[in-house]
Amino acid sequence: MRAPLSMKIGWGRQTVLAGLAAGGAVLARTDTAIGAYLNAPAARWLRRITAAGLDEPPGQAALTCLRVWASAGLITLDDQAAILVGDPEIEEYEERGRSLRRDLLQRAALFPRVGMPILAVGVGRDCAYCDQLLTDLAANAPLRDGGVVVSGDDRIRLFGAFSGTGLDRLADLPDLPDLPDLAELADLPELADLAEMARAAAPLGTPSGVLLHPGAPPRILEGYHQVSAVIVSMLGDEPDRVVMETPSSCSVNVTSGEGTSVRPVRAGDRVVGIATRGAVTGELDGWLSAHTADAAYAPATLTVERPRNLYLVYRGGAMIARHRTPADTIACLETMLAGYADHAGAAEDEADVGCGVLWHPDHAAVLIPNHWLSPMARKSSRLRRSGWQLCPQPYVRLGMRDGQAWARVRPLGEDPRMAPVAFLAVDPPAPATDERPARTPSTEERAAQLVCWAVRPLTPPHLRALAATAHHIPIRTLGPDPILAQLPDLVLARGADPLKRTRAD
Repeated sequence: MRAPLSMKIGWGRQTVLAGLAAGGAVLARTDTAIGAYLNAPAARWLRRITAAGLDEPPGQAALTCLRVWASAGLITLDDQAAILVGDPEIEEYEERGRSLRRDLLQRAALFPRVGMPILAVGVGRDCAYCDQLLTDLAANAPLRDGGVVVSGDDRIRLFGAFSGTGLDRLADLPDLPDLPDLAELADLPELADLAEMARAAAPLGTPSGVLLHPGAPPRILEGYHQVSAVIVSMLGDEPDRVVMETPSSCSVNVTSGEGTSVRPVRAGDRVVGIATRGAVTGELDGWLSAHTADAAYAPATLTVERPRNLYLVYRGGAMIARHRTPADTIACLETMLAGYADHAGAAEDEADVGCGVLWHPDHAAVLIPNHWLSPMARKSSRLRRSGWQLCPQPYVRLGMRDGQAWARVRPLGEDPRMAPVAFLAVDPPAPATDERPARTPSTEERAAQLVCWAVRPLTPPHLRALAATAHHIPIRTLGPDPILAQLPDLVLARGADPLKRTRAD
């Protein structure tokens, strides 16, 4: 007789299962933006197997869920469960990764001892994360107390200072072609070794690299955030203090450009990189100098330019404001910085959410997805004429008051205040195609989407509070233009006006 299975399923170290009103739940990490929606049967099943384990193999769909959740760090599996859930292709991929890391560490251990931190980074073609990293490195002031060698896309780039065994000469070198055999680098064996080390790290996922640090073993870094964080730390700052947001192809297009420079600017105890270019650099120089943080490196988070008569303010790849005067532009930047500084100040029954907010002093606020920010900013004049504005803030803080959802809004040039939430506007479902039938997400799924927008890091009470708040926020399926067409009518509507305020501030 075969012995019964006894497989243990556990929660990830930084994972929360936050229940939703209709019985479903959001399984999310509190340290990074990873989450999944579970309908009511799936939520009940996961709660049961984490409490009692698995005593028989689940179906294929359940196996797939367990595999995905485990790979994202949302759950843990004991040895028996890992064998059952394991995918041969995934296991082969993970073994290749382990082998690459071993080889990379062995290569790094043979490199001559260095006198200051040296980072070798492997990049790839058509990689938005790599392009953003290169933009950040080029736009920041000359790096001191450390050097970065970037290779993997047919070029070798050098940033910062180099000293130590044979590396002093590298600071004076121009960009070099990245040759497969590096024959032209025969007289520069240290650079050749660093370039090969960088390219050897690239298969781990671009950008990736290895840090050589005096008096410490080599350290492998994988992904934009790890690489950027170690550049911050190797130059003497604390990575948790510097704002580093996930780049996109749009953010690279915004932050790159002739003459772009980045200043690290104070946001309370945090540091935000503000990029400027063109005439606006000189116009904002006094304000930037007065607010410059004591930091050596900060990735570009906010960008300001004035291509014609308007000052354009971007957060990452999204335009968040268009202003006609430097004073309004500075007020916008100060409001954004205040929002970044305040992120750690949420009470346990509140949470910050990565979305935008439309605000009117006499009506309830409307939440919008971040990818609507640019089209809304382009309509800012029309919004202002009707008394509305797109508030310049990096996050929206949500919580409950008297059984209703409220948002903390930051109108331009004014103190933050609380406003009741009318609804969350979301995109209509994608139309049906031959390959994919049309599907309308349920209201609970939409609420789960809002919970997954929570700004990390956060605590389990914050995540559970947001899940409870999301239940009280109506969902409206619209688009950017339909929202603008409806706002004036909603303002004038009587009776059940979803935008009417329910109590004074």
